[in-house]
Amino acid sequence: MPTPAPPPATRSSGWTPGRTIALGVGTLMVLASLGFIGAGATALWAGTFRDDAGFVTTNAHTFSTTGSALVTDPVELGSPGVDWLYSGTLLGTVRVRVTPASPDTTVFVGIAPSGDVARYLSGVDHTTITDFWSDTTRAVSGTASATPPGDQPFWAASVSGSGPQTLTWEPANGSWSVVVMDPDATPGVTVTADLGAEMPSLTAMAVVSLSLAVLALIAGAVLIVGAVRRTRSQ
Repeated sequence: MPTPAPPPATRSSGWTPGRTIALGVGTLMVLASLGFIGAGATALWAGTFRDDAGFVTTNAHTFSTTGSALVTDPVELGSPGVDWLYSGTLLGTVRVRVTPASPDTTVFVGIAPSGDVARYLSGVDHTTITDFWSDTTRAVSGTASATPPGDQPFWAASVSGSGPQTLTWEPANGSWSVVVMDPDATPGVTVTADLGAEMPSLTAMAVVSLSLAVLALIAGAVLIVGAVRRTRSQ
């Protein structure tokens, strides 16, 4: 009887565990480089908002309240997670510029721990700025009378006077709120405000992020191309 023909030899796909891992790691590094590119581009873009005084400054926003105060939602500085970006080291000196609707109007601007501000305005009719960027506010009703803000001892920094006021502050870790009031705590406040920060590390952040992006992209490409070429050669 004829001898049976041997079965055809199976060709290896070439995708060994090592090459598969190299492809996966290379893909992750390329994706990571995109994140670094985004961070670096954002830092460069933010730098275009730096004014002549050296502050990266927002656009001006207008806020109004029929109550006794305008107060920002608590801002957490130096906390774990994403908020580490808002550390005092990265922000540098912070600047708050406030212009009342009438140039002859007196205005008080202060920064204080959020807990102290909450206790001070407890029961007082006021408005909370929940999102500065979109001019979003929340009215907080109350019937208690506010005492003059200048009488309070908890302000980390404050200014008061007629017409535009500029407050500068060296930030520290913690929960902080900005308060704008009439110095006599008289209800009814309308102002235009902008925020600024020196952000001395902005250029360094851009350079480091873009450098890491280039390194990650090159390393990822080398791993991917190497894995694919070795596989095709088999």
